[in-house]
Amino acid sequence: MNKERLKGSDAYQEYKKQELIFGMMKTFLAVAISLGIVFIIIAIFSDNPIAAAASFIGGPFSSLRRFGNMIEASIPLIFTGLAACIMFQAQQFSLIGDGAFYLGPLAAIAFSLSFPDQGLLNTIISILLGGIVGAACGVFPGFLKAKWNTNEFVVSMMFNYVITFFGLYILLNKLRDPGSGFVASFALSKTVRLARIIPGTKVHSGLFIALAMVVLCTVFIYRTRFGFAIRMTGSNIKFARYIGVNTFLVVFMVQVIGGLLAGIGGTVELLGMYDRYQWTATLGLGFDGMTVAILAANNPALVPFGALFLAYVRVGTEVMARVNNVPTETVYLIQGFAMLLITASGFLVRWRHKMTVKSAARRAV
Repeated sequence: MNKERLKGSDAYQEYKKQELIFGMMKTFLAVAISLGIVFIIIAIFSDNPIAAAASFIGGPFSSLRRFGNMIEASIPLIFTGLAACIMFQAQQFSLIGDGAFYLGPLAAIAFSLSFPDQGLLNTIISILLGGIVGAACGVFPGFLKAKWNTNEFVVSMMFNYVITFFGLYILLNKLRDPGSGFVASFALSKTVRLARIIPGTKVHSGLFIALAMVVLCTVFIYRTRFGFAIRMTGSNIKFARYIGVNTFLVVFMVQVIGGLLAGIGGTVELLGMYDRYQWTATLGLGFDGMTVAILAANNPALVPFGALFLAYVRVGTEVMARVNNVPTETVYLIQGFAMLLITASGFLVRWRHKMTVKSAARRAV
């Protein structure tokens, strides 16, 4: 019996190893093919395709400022990527992270402006408050999904409009600085803002908060009972109910947790990059977070790499657009092709089948 258990355990471990290798190879090839297609398009439409491709590849590393831009752009993507990862683990495809990223920092700045001289304590409470308001954004779509199995994608997308116009009302009527030349809140105190950590760039200490959240989310998903319940619900919700998982709570809470992470991310972005709140619409980071989560294969530990790659592509296309006649919208082609290939169930399926057959043959011997 022990030998049979050991053999079964070895087979499972080999299966997990194969799944990891297959996922990494699928993501790598999808990204490579996407870049290849984009380079072909650049070669067709650019006056100097070699210079355009070179500026795209090396642009983010051509100066400290551009390298900093890449790191700066990856920080909010880490938060929204983690939010999407948590929801994807339970097979929930929600855009509530977009609204939470917008509304969370608005509540944080309202608190910060009320207590401007509290320094670090103000910063900590503002970030926590932004997370709480972001979590509250996930309550409505989460409850509807858990209670009546409504389409969370549609509900969250529509609810984001409610969040946006509510936030805009608060900004225009309660927090707007009449002395500002554009629509923006009163300025934040310098003692509240996050410190810069790389001179000559805008890279701020929010990077450490983002990486800490990566560790916490990884432990939460893979080392806690509720994380197991989330993964089991996403794998097979009927079986999860059968073994006693409270699937109502899981479906509800993943939306709330996703909103929490996005709300913290929005507040960190505000305190690290801006001196006042000036967003009059959501930033579209809900979709970007989904892209990062897909690149990371729904693994929170891999989210920083997915976020960094997407930030690299964006900075590269911006550099390329400045020195060549290639538009920055090229980045959306790369995102689109990569997502299509990674999510395509038939992509590399024959190679995966061969891997499984060879593995089974080795175990049979």
